[in-house]
Amino acid sequence: MRHTNGLAGVCKLALFGAAYALLSACSLTPEQEAAAIEEGILSTPGAEELWATIKTEYPEDLAMLVQQLQEADVAEIGNEELGEQIGAAWLRDFFSRIGPDSVKAPAAELIVWSATEGELYTTLQRSAVNECAAMTMGEWIFVDAANTVATAAIARRNAAMVRASAAGRDNPQIYTEPGEADFNRLGDSIASTGLDPDLQATLGSDAAMAALSPAEQCEIGVAVYSGLSALPDEEEVELAAYMLSPV
Repeated sequence: MRHTNGLAGVCKLALFGAAYALLSACSLTPEQEAAAIEEGILSTPGAEELWATIKTEYPEDLAMLVQQLQEADVAEIGNEELGEQIGAAWLRDFFSRIGPDSVKAPAAELIVWSATEGELYTTLQRSAVNECAAMTMGEWIFVDAANTVATAAIARRNAAMVRASAAGRDNPQIYTEPGEADFNRLGDSIASTGLDPDLQATLGSDAAMAALSPAEQCEIGVAVYSGLSALPDEEEVELAAYMLSPV
């Protein structure tokens, strides 16, 4: 299993609250309209940390999203569904582009990102098992915005990835691909979580994992990142760079 991304309430851009009211009620200059749209994005409920991090680390990319929304007249026509579609497509493209830099991050940022990945699996196991299973299998996931616990965990994980990417862009590290000894240590650490030996035996086989139930797939995802985070930092970092790699 390798890294995947989650989109949830982070796509439900808050353009249709105060920002929409402002845009609907006032005749604004293009600059004022763009500022109002950006403010709406930054105040997306549950994803404030993610969007603030994107604004800090990738301001030009955020400006591109604002421009797309502005050109589509999303707020003007009140089309919330269109705004969400644009936001989701933008986020998929954004995370695809920053992925290569993210796994070049220095150890501190990479380990924090790995920890939020593990937190996300654990959260989804409690509140969205099917999505947890899909994530284990390397698929993009979408969680209902009403599941605020899960969407907050997704936003924290995604914000950690953005910070890791910025750090990898500014101070790239080269990590050696893990060898057999590294994977053996990870396997021992996963076993220590109490994961059923039959489920342990499916690791490394996409076909075997695909035959499992969603609950079992999710259990594997939780155990893998629990085992990874239990390793000493100097052992975790190269495995994390491999596990979190988008390719």
